[in-house]
Amino acid sequence: MPWFDDPATFYRTDVDETTPLSQGDIVFAPTATIAPGTADADVAAPVALDSSRRVTLWQSGSDELPAAPSLHAEVTWGLAMVLPHPCAMEKEWNDRVAELEKSGMPSEEALATANSDRSLDRYIAIAPVLAYGTMPRGKATSIGQGNRLGAFPVCGDTDIPVAYVDLNRITTVDYATIPVGTRLKALSELAQAHLQHRLAMYFAYRAPSKLGDVELAVGKRIDQVTCTPSATNLNVSLILEDGSTLTLTGDRRPGRPGPGPERPARS
Repeated sequence: MPWFDDPATFYRTDVDETTPLSQGDIVFAPTATIAPGTADADVAAPVALDSSRRVTLWQSGSDELPAAPSLHAEVTWGLAMVLPHPCAMEKEWNDRVAELEKSGMPSEEALATANSDRSLDRYIAIAPVLAYGTMPRGKATSIGQGNRLGAFPVCGDTDIPVAYVDLNRITTVDYATIPVGTRLKALSELAQAHLQHRLAMYFAYRAPSKLGDVELAVGKRIDQVTCTPSATNLNVSLILEDGSTLTLTGDRRPGRPGPGPERPARS
């Protein structure tokens, strides 16, 4: 099976509430879209997933700029995917640990002090996980195979439906809104790598990737990428749609040192 429709390939199973949130984690969360005009007030919270509420944020006292117009938010309670890389989500925390250690504080105390500061890295970007619904079949197939900009497929499993992530509807939430206990699923390294590629394509490149170049060169879709180090090289195997394998060899010299300590999971 290709990476996008095999749960054993798509998800990790070795995470629990001691594992910090990471890129691609699927969580229970609110997402919102802000629009002009007013809606409802004093609204009861949803009691089921995929429920939405339209709530007035404020009413305008003037129609002239720079006064703000009347605004409302359509807020949905459902599944959402964490988008930033862990390095981005813990940047302020890492800076604070380094600052405390530089001041002479022992590393263990610096880690504990920084971890108790809930103001660090307060905000996180998420995007809703949505059902395909009445979407045209061709579009749904393209999304489901990870081939469409602005969307990322979500593999169905026993406790999660076949769905997709809509990158056009990103919401910023306070980290306290999605503590680690709200996580339902975590992506495998392979699926996470495909997510990173989709995010880069959508927000930066909007052009064919190197994988796309290789696909065009060999005339077949790449379904999986595996890396195997040898004594001197790094062997990259591209599993093609017909089951055949294309192996590339690269330099396996170590890169720059990795990041500092990992921040514990936030409850």
